[in-house]
Amino acid sequence: MSDLNQANGPLPSPEEQVRKYRTIAEDLDRIARGWHPTESELHSAPILRAWRMIEHPVPHLIGTVSGHPRLPDGPIRTSVLLAYDPDRGYARTFSRFYRLESPSPEEGGFIVGFR
Repeated sequence: MSDLNQANGPLPSPEEQVRKYRTIAEDLDRIARGWHPTESELHSAPILRAWRMIEHPVPHLIGTVSGHPRLPDGPIRTSVLLAYDPDRGYARTFSRFYRLESPSPEEGGFIVGFR
């Protein structure tokens, strides 16, 4: 997967990319071995409400976010979904962990603003 420059700024440095991919690999390895983030570990993670998984073209979550470090509160589509456990209330996407609260009550539809 490539990092594309979608903002007005320089491309990430190779060191930043290595750090990002290493963190993803470490998180997925720990999850595969049975570790799950605790509430205190997820304390600073953004909250995703009225969320649901979509698979277009690959799995993502859509919902209403609050507390995201780079995006305003409101509807979002996450980066690629790598692991999630709705019963434990978390998701790991390509970018970060999310705290999952209150899944969408809608079945089979889309959240307003996403198609």
